Amino acid sequence: MSQICTNIFSAIIVALAVSTLFELWKHRQELTSDELSEDARLLVWKIGIFMIFPLLTWLDLKATIVATEQLGGFIKDWSYGLIWFNAIPQGLPHADFLMPALFAGVAVQLLLAVCLVPALFFRPHPFLATLISYTVAIICASTLMIDPTIGLFGMGGSRWQLAYTSLPKDTLMIIISMYACMCALFILAVKSKTIRIWFAEITNPVLAEQLRIAMLEAQSDRKNQFQSCRLAILLEKAGMRRHATREFAHLKEIAPASLFLLFLDGFMQYKRRNYRKARQAFEQASNYPFLTEGLKGTFLSAAACSAFAQGDTHGSINLCERALEFDDAALVARMVKVDAFLRLGKKEQAGEEVLAALKQGLDFEIEDKVPLDADLTLKQIFRFQRQQANERKTKETAQLVRS
Repeated sequence: MSQICTNIFSAIIVALAVSTLFELWKHRQELTSDELSEDARLLVWKIGIFMIFPLLTWLDLKATIVATEQLGGFIKDWSYGLIWFNAIPQGLPHADFLMPALFAGVAVQLLLAVCLVPALFFRPHPFLATLISYTVAIICASTLMIDPTIGLFGMGGSRWQLAYTSLPKDTLMIIISMYACMCALFILAVKSKTIRIWFAEITNPVLAEQLRIAMLEAQSDRKNQFQSCRLAILLEKAGMRRHATREFAHLKEIAPASLFLLFLDGFMQYKRRNYRKARQAFEQASNYPFLTEGLKGTFLSAAACSAFAQGDTHGSINLCERALEFDDAALVARMVKVDAFLRLGKKEQAGEEVLAALKQGLDFEIEDKVPLDADLTLKQIFRFQRQQANERKTKETAQLVRS
């Protein structure tokens, strides 16, 4: 890659790293909590990619230089682009020394990953545990999957470009086979339900305990809509999307017309940033027959939040107004309306909404309540369903008495 492109990408990475550093300072109090939010986890990912990954790349480069020199060769010219490097071993006394010189940095990084894993068994603070876990994941993904893949197209660092063109075919096939095995182990580990639950335990102990209880309760009664919906929500919060999707399919099988299903569909689609589908699901839920005004307001607020995230500012305002007709104390609807007015440049209307919220004494703490408070909504749906069931039983009993 030309030096100009390297400098441009390096400048971009530096800018993103500085931005991440400011964000880290801004949210430092949140990161000390024993329960990290999704935004906090995203910030840890940014730290890993824009701050730690360049250090890992530098470590890879230094290991390559040291290994080449120890094997009797040298690296005349090298370049470092923060997330990749170019270093071509030269003057090696034997062609067989090229392979260990090229892959010394990979060995050092994988060794570092192996050394970091035992620290997780000592249950460090959730922030530190998350940072260590993401660092291990970044090392494995970058060295075992990304680096060799982009090397096929002549991109990235010089390691795989040299390996594909200079190493003997039998040596290259052995290396590729080893990489394939390690990639398979890494993917299995990432997809393992046991490991994902263990990861949740060390990075979010509160959520992990809730998940453990929900799994036991859902397993005891697989036809219970409430337990199935609750388990899917917790799996989604824990980042176990594949398992959450399975639980959603199970709920759809046992209760295809349930309000729980519409609520869960909207929640999962929003968390996965499918805002259009989330809006549709929440609007469908708000039209559910005989729904209470509180739940109507909740679902319309969630639909408004989805519409705003989708970019439909005017649509979100309309949905907010509909939500406030049913529940004047709907905080999410108020806040979305404020953001929508600010996006349109209508500061006076935004201020009026803030004053209206202050007069009502609303709590402006909306963390974990966007697009809705999942736990509270789940309980409200349970009470609504039970009330509907009791009313049906009363009507049936009255009909039997009359007959």
